[in-house]
Amino acid sequence: MKMKNWFLMALCALMVCTGFTACSSDDSSDNTWKEGSLIELPRNRAFLLSEGNWGMNNSHLTFIDPVADTIRVADVFEEQNGVKLGDTGNDMLAYNGDVYVVMNASKMLYRLNGSGVLKASYGGFDTDKLGEPRFGVAADGKLYVTCYGGYVARFDAQTLAFEDSVAVDGNPEEIVLLGNDLYCVCSGWGYGKTICKVNKSTFATAESIETLPNPTNLKTANGHLYVQSGGTYNPDYSYDQMPSVGVFNPETRETQKIAEATKMLPVGDKLYLVNSVSPDWVSYVTTLSVYDARTGEISAWEPRNCPDEVYTSTVYMIEQNPFSGDFYLGTTDFTTGSTLYHFTSAGVFQQKISLSVVNPNSMVFLY
Repeated sequence: MKMKNWFLMALCALMVCTGFTACSSDDSSDNTWKEGSLIELPRNRAFLLSEGNWGMNNSHLTFIDPVADTIRVADVFEEQNGVKLGDTGNDMLAYNGDVYVVMNASKMLYRLNGSGVLKASYGGFDTDKLGEPRFGVAADGKLYVTCYGGYVARFDAQTLAFEDSVAVDGNPEEIVLLGNDLYCVCSGWGYGKTICKVNKSTFATAESIETLPNPTNLKTANGHLYVQSGGTYNPDYSYDQMPSVGVFNPETRETQKIAEATKMLPVGDKLYLVNSVSPDWVSYVTTLSVYDARTGEISAWEPRNCPDEVYTSTVYMIEQNPFSGDFYLGTTDFTTGSTLYHFTSAGVFQQKISLSVVNPNSMVFLY
């Protein structure tokens, strides 16, 4: 193995420890990631998952060349495997050079190789009485998936064979690993307000801890845990409490609200925040900011030459290429299309890519 790739593997190991699961490194002398591919793809790869609309079977996995800033394959899953991805792609992660996709409404779990070729799948969420899958995290040869029946399920990361499950609170959402513990937030279909903690080694019981109302997402970096609240609603669907983000302290078991926000991305000791709000669910106003976990201060995030339309669009996704440090914002109109905006690690606008997909929600990078 060349020294360059030892560096990449070490970098990814560090990023997993600090909360990144969206990267993986391939040995340049090992082309197993190309096995079964019907398409010639570059070594530096980016996959973008769009969830589509619930019930429309219009999720897509778009292949993007992160160096050329171009779409190489509109739907690499369909191109490589001859079938559509399915309904409501909810989460995606990279682990050991493979890509894992969690399909919520289709109730499917997929393992793809580094070219998007299907290697394993699991579709027994009803049979095993787990409920619809939502989010996943991988470690030590295992894949842990939250399921809406109120479980965290454990799978073999290679075969996707179901191994065991632990009961948690209702409607568990995003899951992360911090130390030897799994943490997931439980939205309770909008009425919950808990984080559940499961020891990864024993994988037996869950500890329930109160947090922000309607928690939908959970992120970790540099030992920090951040909770995203989806907000709460009035009978007319107006907000009672606005979406917000808080810092959860595992020692004190307390969550401190830090800002109103609809999306978040942790990078080291910084937390990048997006707040896309609408008074009428038609027009939107988006603000960008950054929270410093070391000082507790929040400041404006002002990417240079950022297109004006970003600030009047719904930002549905914020991601970072962990190899280059570059940022990506994904906006959506919810019905016909989306746009991907690429910024350098210094926050300088680079490129805009139009997408014929709806609701892009995650990206993974394989180098």
